[in-house]
Order: sequence, then C-alpha cells, then structure tokens
Amino acid sequence: MASGGWALSADAWAAECGPATSRESVAGDCTELAQIAQPAGDVHSSSAVGAANTETSPVTATRAPDSGAQNVVQSAPPQEVEFNPAFFTGNVADLSRFTRGNPVSPGTYPVDVSINGKGRGRYDVKFQAVPGSDIAAPCFTLATMDRLGIDVERLIKRLKDSGKEAEATLSSSVCRPLAEAVPGSTASFNTADFQLDLTIPQLEMQKFASGYVDPSRWDEGINAAMLQYSLATYASHAQGADLNSAFLSLQSGINVGGWRLRQWSSANWQSRGAGTRWQSIALYAQHDITALKGQVTIGDSSTTGDVFDSFNVRGVQLSSDDRMLPDSVRSYAPVVRGVADTNARVTVRQNGIILYETTVSPGPFELSDVPPTGYGGDLDVTVTEADGRVRRYAVPFASVPQLLRPGVQRFNVTAGMYRDSVLNSQPGVIQGVYQRGLTDLLTVYTGGQVSAGYGAGLFGVALNTAAGAFALDVTVANTSLQSGGGTGYSGRVTYSKVVPGVRTNFAVAAYRYSTSRFYSLRDAIYARDQWGGQSSTYDYRARNRLQLNITQPLGDTSSLYVSGSSQDYWGSARSYDLQYQVGLSSVFKRVSYTLYAQRTRMQNSGINTQVGVNLSIPLGRADSYKHKAFDFLTTNMSRSSGGDSTIQATANGMTDNVTPINYNVSASRLVTGDNETVSLGGGAMYRSPIGTYTGNASIGNQTRQASFNADGAVVLHSGGVTLSPPLGQAFALVEAKGAKGGTIINGQGAAIDSNGYAVIPSLMPYRVNMVALDPSKIPLDVELASTSEEVVPRANSLVLVRMKTVQGRPTFAEVEDLHGKALPMGAELFDETGSSAGIVGQGGMSYLRGLEGQGKLLAKWGAGPRDQCVMPYDIPKEERMSDGHSSVVAHVKLSCDPSLIWAPPPQQASTQELGAGRANLPR
Repeated sequence: MASGGWALSADAWAAECGPATSRESVAGDCTELAQIAQPAGDVHSSSAVGAANTETSPVTATRAPDSGAQNVVQSAPPQEVEFNPAFFTGNVADLSRFTRGNPVSPGTYPVDVSINGKGRGRYDVKFQAVPGSDIAAPCFTLATMDRLGIDVERLIKRLKDSGKEAEATLSSSVCRPLAEAVPGSTASFNTADFQLDLTIPQLEMQKFASGYVDPSRWDEGINAAMLQYSLATYASHAQGADLNSAFLSLQSGINVGGWRLRQWSSANWQSRGAGTRWQSIALYAQHDITALKGQVTIGDSSTTGDVFDSFNVRGVQLSSDDRMLPDSVRSYAPVVRGVADTNARVTVRQNGIILYETTVSPGPFELSDVPPTGYGGDLDVTVTEADGRVRRYAVPFASVPQLLRPGVQRFNVTAGMYRDSVLNSQPGVIQGVYQRGLTDLLTVYTGGQVSAGYGAGLFGVALNTAAGAFALDVTVANTSLQSGGGTGYSGRVTYSKVVPGVRTNFAVAAYRYSTSRFYSLRDAIYARDQWGGQSSTYDYRARNRLQLNITQPLGDTSSLYVSGSSQDYWGSARSYDLQYQVGLSSVFKRVSYTLYAQRTRMQNSGINTQVGVNLSIPLGRADSYKHKAFDFLTTNMSRSSGGDSTIQATANGMTDNVTPINYNVSASRLVTGDNETVSLGGGAMYRSPIGTYTGNASIGNQTRQASFNADGAVVLHSGGVTLSPPLGQAFALVEAKGAKGGTIINGQGAAIDSNGYAVIPSLMPYRVNMVALDPSKIPLDVELASTSEEVVPRANSLVLVRMKTVQGRPTFAEVEDLHGKALPMGAELFDETGSSAGIVGQGGMSYLRGLEGQGKLLAKWGAGPRDQCVMPYDIPKEERMSDGHSSVVAHVKLSCDPSLIWAPPPQQASTQELGAGRANLPR
C-alpha cells in the first residue's frame, strides 16, 4: 500500500483556526485537526479525525450474493481511511475506530429519518451489530417499516413465499437490516446530524396522498395551562359629554393527557352603565379521536353548518376534522385518468398555470392528488411521450362546498341543549350528518335533526359535470305547534362554474325555496318558545333565498365582480331583504383602484345606495431601497343616496426594526345631512415577543377620542411562566437553556427569555412545522447542539421543542500525561455525564466547551485500561462565566492524576424503537 499525504502542524493549525472566539462550536476545518491523504490507486480517500460526531458515517446494507445457502446480510463498509502515524508529531492514539468515519455502536438512537430525500420525522431506530464487522447497521421490524410508509404487504408476501410464516406479521419482533427486507434499498447514517437517509424503490413504498403526515407523528404536547387576554379601552368626548368603556375577553385553558379544557368569559364596563358586567360564554373539553380523523367535544360548542344551519349547543359533539386529512384531499378536485404509451410526462394546467406534473409508466394512469384550486376551471391535461408525441385533453372541474374526493367523509353527531340567549328555555336537540365522496363525479350527503315537537331529514347529492358543479338537496321537516305547524319542504340548489375562454367564475350561486309549513330547527324552537309571547317572530321564516358571487377577469390587471343576496319571508310583516355589490378593480401604472356601488334593503327599511372609489398609491421611487417614512397612501371617497358623503386619506408606514412598529396618520371629512365633521388622527401597532399592542387617537371639530388595545397570552408549564403573543390553533414551547436573546425564525418576534423559554404562538396543526432558532444574539458561552426541529402538533396542543445547549466558557486545554508529555493525538475526552467533550489534537491541544468551574475528565486513547486516565480541572475564577457576551477564551492545563477514580455515569433507560416523544429525545 502506497503511503503519502499531509498533516497540519500545531503552528499551522493555530494559524488556521486561531483562538476560538465565535459562538459556534469549533467544527468543520478547525475540528479536522489532521487530514491524511492516501493517493495510491486503490486506497480510499482520507477522513478527518475531528471532534466527536462531526463526520458522516454511511452504513450501507446490501444483500449478499445467493450462493445456495441462506442469504447473509452484510454491511458494505464505507470508504476506509488508513492513518499513517508517521505524519503526526508526538504520540498518536489508536485511531483504528475512525477508519470508517465515526463508527456507530450497537444500540437505539433518536435519529431524523428521510426516505428518498423526504423527511419522515424523528424516530428511535435500533442499530445492531453487523456479523464479521465492528460497526452496526440500522434494522427495522415490520411494524416500524409500516409506520415509515414501506409497503409491508409486499414484504409479508415474500416472507410467506420463503416459508417464514411466523415472521410475516406486524407483531413480529424480528429486526431486519433494510436491504434484507427491501431489495434495492440502502441506508446511510450521518453521525454529525443524527440523520438516517434511506433510499427505497418507489414500488416498495405505500401510496400516500400528497401532504400526508403519519398520525404517529401527531404530538399531543405537554401538560400546561394558558390564559389568553384581549383588552380594549375607549374614551371619547362628543356633544359636550364623555363616554369611557372597557372590554376584557379571557380565554383560559388546561392541556392534560391529550384533553384540552377551555373556558371563555368576558367583562364589559361603561362609564354610563351600571358598572361591570361579567359573562361566561363557553366551557368545553376536547380530545382527538385519531382513528376517526375527528374530535369529541364535551360542553359548549357550535355545529359545523356543512349541511344544516350552524347552531350553538351544550352537550356532546363528535365531528370529523378536515385538518387531519392530507392537503391534497381536504378540498375537492377530480381524478385525472389517462393512458401512456411510454414513460411519459403528465402536466396538469388550469387557466394556463401548471398545477401538477409527474412521470408515469406505460399503461393506464390515475392522478388522485392534483391540488384543489378554489371552485373551478377545467383542467388541461398534457401527456408528453418519451418519443416526443404530445396529447392534450380536458377534465371538467367545478366544485361546490359539498363535493368531496372519493373515499373522503365528513360526519357530525351532536346531542345536547340548544343554546340561545334570547330563549326562555333551552330545549334538547340531536343532530346527525354524514357526507361521503363516492366517485370523482358524485358525493352524497344526508342528515337528521330531532328536538321537542320537531323532526327533520335531509338528503342531497353533489355532482361534477361538464356544465359545472351542482349540489341538490331536499329537507323534510315536521313541526308540532299549538297553532299551525305540520309537514313542510325545503329545496336547495348550488352551482359553481368557471366558463372557459371568457373565464367567468360563478364561485357560488345558490337558491333555496321553502314551503309555508317548513320550519328550520331555529324557526321551530323560536316558535315553540314564543319569545315572550310575541308571535311576530314566526315571520322570520324564509320563503325564497338567492345568493350570487360572480367574478369576471378583464385582461391581466383588471376584474369585475358582482355579489349579492336576496331573501323574502312567509308573512307580509317582514317583506324582503336585499343587498348586492358591483365593483371594478384595476391597476394604472403603480396605482391600484377600485370603483364600487352597493345597495341594501333590510326588511321594511328603505333602500340605501352607495357609490365610491378606493385608491392605493405607493410612495417613493419603485427602484429605491431606502427606508421611507410612509409606504402607501390609501384614500376612500363615497356618497350615499341620502346625500351623506365621506372623504378619508391614510398614510401607512413602518419602522425598519427586527420587530417593526406599524403606524399611520389620517384625515377625514364626513357630511351627514347638515352636519359636517372634520378630524385628524393617527395610530400605531407593535407586535412584541409577548403581545400585540395598538393605540389610536383622533381630534376633530366636534369630537375627540382615544383607544388602546392589548392582546397576548400567559403560558404556565413545568419550567415556569412564559409570556406570548395571542395563541393560534396550535403552539410550541421552545426550550433553549442559557440562550437568552435567541430569536425564533418566523416566530412573530418570539425570543428566548431569561428562563430559557419562548412560545411560538401559531403553528399548523397536523402538519410538519419547522421550528428554527437564530443563534446570532445568544451569549458566546452558549452553544446550540441543533438550531432547528420538526414538530407536528395536534390542534390546540402545546408541543415542547428542546434545543439542547452546551453552556460554559470556550476553553483551550493543554492535555498532558503523568510525565508532562502531551497526550497522543486523537485521544478522546469525556465529561462526567459520559458525553464526549473533545478530541486531543497535535501538541496535546484540545478545544473544550461546557466545563464547569471545577470537575474532572476521562481521557481515552486506546481500548486497554492503561490507555486512559482521569484528569481534574479548575477554570481560573477570572476566566469563568461572568458576562455571557464576553469573547474571552479560557486556557487551562490538564494532567493525569492516578489517585482519581472514574465513576461511570448511570445507564439511561432504553426507549421504544419508534416514535418516542420529541420532548424526551435530547440530541
């Protein structure tokens, strides 16, 4: 074997790396203390010694050739490196363990798994020893492979065909190397990032819809309590009188064992009123039912309104949750089918925009995960064959809210008391609703409602046709009243269509007709309650109801819209309601404008018509990157049929801070009859890491007013109390001990507080969320082991994300043996927890971090008992942690002390093979 290469001398290393003054760990070039090249023809390239866990150690499992005997699983060794001691100065430790990079010892490790380049999350994966080798390779049970998305049915069939019936079950505990289980697969483990990359043939993978997230990754979070608050205060002076008011909304909650308990209350105070009025609005407990892709809610809640009109109820509700479905099936889109003659590229467009593109094998194909895009527009499908031939065809696509993809279902079962504050009593009510997509063209839905003296049943279908999407349903209701009542009918048709060519979009067009004896659930309950004996409430029953929403694009920058609704009632007392809007939006150079007209009529009131124009004008030059005091000027001018008119202009801007302050100044003129009001005002909004604060004030010729709003949350957890902006559908608690000042990327300004915590107020439930920490502002004596993590929270859960930190002054150590000679290069140092603290470089120099004021280290440079020693350390007081942002690097001399005895750290309990909670998986 030819030898040759180069090594960094101690002086060259010091010149290259210098004193470690950065907040990052000494990694990369500076940890590669020596690089030994072997340029001979068949000799593998070099690998750096480096600090522990800084190299990639690919462990590739392959199937041994079939020699007639049972297949033997081998581990194809990664590139091997031979270290030539002649190129090191001084003593050299036994470096044989590094000949394959950083080797992996048998055991179970928490690793980030990716399959074919796509992350699958963090799992505990078992590494078992490879026969005839000193390395370990990952292995998997059938249950593990199933949860990773591997098609275990194919594997079970292969096991049965080979006579291994006992092992062909998901309950089997046999742990197999990947290549033995799945032909053509490989595994590569990066010890630096704890990243396990699996390459698996697509044929061996389960077929998941786009956006699918394994429910085993859904994190129910930690036990915690939270309190959200929203405070609004208002003070005004008009017509010689003062009016002051305040409103406080409180939403408190407790998360424990997967249950979410919530209580919502409010307080209202007015200076002219009778003091403070407290009101309890809702109290409920909620828990996911993963198998049903739904939730159970006990207490106060509202029904969904998908089929019947929504209402408030106090009781028990079991309902599906579309957020648990993959992105590609949450909304309706048709299945695209076709036939390819070769390995063809299929492109799906809508209105000229590419929605989806993939490659298919020869033969029939079916694309069921084309992403939905609103309520319609035919899909243009292009099939490009390998020989250049191109075929095009159209797939009709229009959608109404009732349409579902094939196999997708929605359901709701509710039982409880009907809640309405105007009723004298709260009658019991039971409701059941079920919707299911049967094909890509047909969805059926049905439902029923029962209350005292009332029963209703509904059946409907939703269709996707070339003429558009339709939903048709009929409701039959029987109502028992002291006078009247009986059986009535109500029919509804909903339509949606995008007209090709002209691109006219009938987003929603709905019409409902109800007979004179038809009562909705609300109508029947009101009628039976009598609402204080006033029978006029019966007249609220609708007869005809029409809704329309049309959009017409005009060129590339303009659009015309029409929206409106009309409703009349049974009984002449209520007459009819009418409202509609017509508008034109466009852009002229840099100015956006909207011309609009709207007309309203509510019951017996007169008709009011209003016309107006909105302008949005950017300020400053378009090609200038210089910060401007104001970014936009918006104006609104309107006039009503009664002669009232309004002119308003507002200039908006923001500061250029990391957490900017939005501000505005405005001027307005309002004319109502003979009265004219002119006012000037301004306001500002600040989104801080612990809340959102808004202030506004104005003064005019007749009035003056001021207001202040504060919104935020307080989170109580096992680590203390953390303040937060208002919480969303799911949220995370980031723990990074000692990393005060570190900001959460895209975390609405959230930053690590003095206790080492920060709250990310809003995450997407049941979706993969990346939580990343910006370390640029953390103290220099703190190092982050990782700066990002993936989390998949359940709805309303608080997930814990631990960013492991190493605290302590960066330290350069001169490491010596009993006789004052430098320890061999490559010797590894361990702290009292058993964690690797660093590697000894040339000249006995080592870079360490995380040392306390006093303690001891274990140095090992071989496998024998004579190849290790214990050395105490004592950081000089003047170099210990004081100012976290100081750049001082401590210097110590470490020497072996034979009088000291090393006590090995206690063994940690083993973890499950797969899916341990993120909070319990320190890196």
